[in-house]
Order: sequence, then structure tokens, then C-alpha cells
Amino acid sequence: MESFPIDTLPTVGDIHMACFTGVKNAAALKERLQNQDKSLAFAMVESNLIMDVFQLLVATTKAAHDNEAGKLSTQTVSSEIIYNLSPTKNIAESLKRFGITEDTTSLIAVKIGGNSDEVLEDMSTTVDGNLVSFSALDQEKDMVKLRQYYKIDPKVTENKAILNWIIGAIAMKNIQ
Repeated sequence: MESFPIDTLPTVGDIHMACFTGVKNAAALKERLQNQDKSLAFAMVESNLIMDVFQLLVATTKAAHDNEAGKLSTQTVSSEIIYNLSPTKNIAESLKRFGITEDTTSLIAVKIGGNSDEVLEDMSTTVDGNLVSFSALDQEKDMVKLRQYYKIDPKVTENKAILNWIIGAIAMKNIQ
């Protein structure tokens, strides 16, 4: 698990992220999410749609700011993180695309705030999978879906340029 401070919101706590592969209980987790189980205190994101940890940091920091300002577009900060990953304002579509499915085998758990040891314990006991380093993301990326969802120009081929395109799409979503 990795933790990152939110410099602009020091009282909120750190952003904690853990990457899991070989997930066996995605169907049960999805059902708990659909039933709005309040004991799930973190977001669960399809890892194959994450180009870089920075992409998650941008979406999560925005969710933290929106939560502090009382301006969430969704019902929880966890769903707001997933919503913020999408370039579209359609909440249902965002959750469907970037949230986990019954068939998910690799996911990233994300939580804002809390003690890092306790957060890791909660994530590890909730997700039945193998905790791996974020370097595993390189093998997980679904470039076809990333290009489709973010409408990335086919001429853009360099990973850094693709990431910049994605971050730009996330940042521009709520600008009228």
C-alpha cells in the first residue's frame, strides 16, 4: 500500500491506495456496493483503466476537495473518486466503467484519511486477493478501453502523452 498527503487539505488525512490481483470475491464486493454497504469505507477501481497512480491521485484529491466543500456529485466520497476518473458527467456510466464488476480480478482500493496500518488491514481483510506493488499496473492496462473512454487521438502513442490526455480529460470535466 502507498499513502500520499493531500497538501491542500492537511486535516483530511492521506490518500491510501492498495493494488490487488487474483481477486476472488469481486461478485460479493459488487453486491455489497450495490446494497450501499456502509462498512465498505473505500473505493474499488478497475486497475486495468489506471494508466498511472497520478491519475488516481488527481481524481481522489478532487473528491476530497468536493467532500470538504459539501459539493459531491455522488452519494459518497468513495463513489466520487470513481466518478472523477471518468471524463463524462454521467454518474451511472462512470461507476459502470471505472468501478469493479463481478468478473474483476484486479483492483485498486482507495481511501481518504485514517491510520495507514488500519486502512491496509481493512482493505486486506475485505478484498480476497494478492496485495501487489503498483508496478503491476503496467501489465494490467487496457489501452483499447482507455483510448475509447478518454477519446485519445490514435496519433498519441507515448505513455506520458496518453497520461497527460487522461489527466486533462479528468480536470476539464466540470468546466463549463
